[in-house]
Amino acid sequence: MRLRVGLGAVLFLLALLLAACAPSLEVVPDRRAPLTPVSTVTPQQHDLAIVAVDFDPPLDFAQIRNNGGVTLLVAVENRGQAAEADVRITAQLQDLNDRLRELSREAVIVGQLNAGALRMVRFTQVSDLPLRERYRLVVSVETVAGEGDIANNARSYDIVIHNGK
Repeated sequence: MRLRVGLGAVLFLLALLLAACAPSLEVVPDRRAPLTPVSTVTPQQHDLAIVAVDFDPPLDFAQIRNNGGVTLLVAVENRGQAAEADVRITAQLQDLNDRLRELSREAVIVGQLNAGALRMVRFTQVSDLPLRERYRLVVSVETVAGEGDIANNARSYDIVIHNGK
């Protein structure tokens, strides 16, 4: 018995094989930093938190390899019951293979963040970074006076570049 396979099936299998070998990126939370559990306690008077990070455009191996620009977006939330003024958010990119040597650092100040507000903070587009296999991104919001819960003021992410090898 002879098996006949159509051209479409061959192209589909080839696409799956190429996708498995394609370069990719992975952003993973730093395993050393415990995740902040969701609590059901009464809100504090002052409580700022880093909620999430994103990249514009989304991270892409080819873009990083070619020194294409990437903009970091950081979501900051005022979980407290009071408006906060001059909120400072800092982003730092470190080289994991060189004793966490700082490759880039930037701070952005939000004039006012009202109680309950969530603000997406856009950092300056970064390009011309040295190509590494692993980076650590640390984002933080400066503690405000009277803030009790500071565990959610910083987040750390490892950025791992898989180059298809």
